[in-house]
Amino acid sequence: MDGGESSHRRFERIDLRARVQVSSIDPERDPRTGAASYRDADELCATLSRGGAFIHSADPPAPGHRLLLQLHLPDGESVEAIARVAWRRVPLGASREGGVGVEFVDASGEAQGALDRFLATAGALPARES
Repeated sequence: MDGGESSHRRFERIDLRARVQVSSIDPERDPRTGAASYRDADELCATLSRGGAFIHSADPPAPGHRLLLQLHLPDGESVEAIARVAWRRVPLGASREGGVGVEFVDASGEAQGALDRFLATAGALPARES
């Protein structure tokens, strides 16, 4: 999903390098054994918007999986949200890094407020009038 799809986006996104802890809500199944497993990994958020993010991952989960994200913003705030994997990009050696595009589906009002404040400061949201 690289290229001209920016005109289809609901929210402006920003480039970002922020640590994000990713934990599975839905189990992932090993294709060989069928055994369930859960993800608990530190990853890197590459882009962020009010509606979602792109997260680098060497082993991206499949679309549809729900994840618990703990995003550590550069301003010191931490945002926890539930997200759904909308699409994934499988890594191709050194030529293409893997990752997932996630859509935020649930966050507390406090978490959404912290995200909105950060994005407004970064110029991705209009500043709110007091």
